[in-house]
Amino acid sequence: MLIVSQSGEDEEDAPAWETISAPTTGAVAGEAYGTAAVGECLHWSSPDASDLTKVDCADEHRFEVGAVVDLSSFPGSEFGPEAEYPTEIRFSELRTEICEPAVTRYMGARYDPRGRYSINLINPGQDGWQEGERTIRCGLQHVGVTGAVFPMVGQAGQQDQSVVWDDGFCIGINFEAPTDPVPCEEPHAYEVVGTVDLGEHFGDGYPPVAEQDRFLDDRCRQLAADYLGSPERLTEQRLTAFWDTRSLSSWLAGSRLVNCSIGAQTGAGGGFSAIVGSARGDITIDGQRPSEIALPEPPRVPGAPALIPGN
Repeated sequence: MLIVSQSGEDEEDAPAWETISAPTTGAVAGEAYGTAAVGECLHWSSPDASDLTKVDCADEHRFEVGAVVDLSSFPGSEFGPEAEYPTEIRFSELRTEICEPAVTRYMGARYDPRGRYSINLINPGQDGWQEGERTIRCGLQHVGVTGAVFPMVGQAGQQDQSVVWDDGFCIGINFEAPTDPVPCEEPHAYEVVGTVDLGEHFGDGYPPVAEQDRFLDDRCRQLAADYLGSPERLTEQRLTAFWDTRSLSSWLAGSRLVNCSIGAQTGAGGGFSAIVGSARGDITIDGQRPSEIALPEPPRVPGAPALIPGN
């Protein structure tokens, strides 16, 4: 699994990226793991998580502990002193059976099931298990579509959990579907042109999706024009403005932010075309220059398909 983190911006204000490895399961036992309590945050960068440490949740981290579960207290011998180290499948089952309800309780009404945070667990690792450690930590991570783990800052319950990216980010593509951020020079589904706080316009009351669409239709087109330099540039590049909306469950959890983005759809199927290059410069769409492509048709209904799967 790869972690992709924003490492800053270059001279042209384009996002720069670095990738580091991360463990697919668990972390070796150690003092930081063994003493991590509910509400504390953990960080690591090495592939085997041997440098796992507790950090202030206000700092960059990769896991927020939502529950500490001692498996040795379970009835039967499955997790007893002589028990073998569980398989990855079994840990996945424990994540569903134990961690999901436990972390949901930890977050309370602030958990957005469609938001940026996923419920996961870390375990003591095989060495720790053989030494008798049977405690797992359930918690929250920001995991992308591809399984990439993104850094977190701040406690999850105090965040707007909307899945949004900064202006200028390009979101990768796989089989006509969006994935995770990639450099804009690589094939991508769309480019983010702005972020809108729906709460500033609608207040606290939940706006039906149709109302969100009507508002975002104008707002996102304006943000696209500002981002590209002119309203005409969107048509010249053969692109269309897209946006996300918020469900009632997300709204009740406090999620108010949506991205406005620009991309191109592939015919009647509704999938995304592969774009190479930033829309502020020269691009190709499915290998063609914009001048070689017919003008895009307007959306059949106000709004756009959800930009982030699951939101």
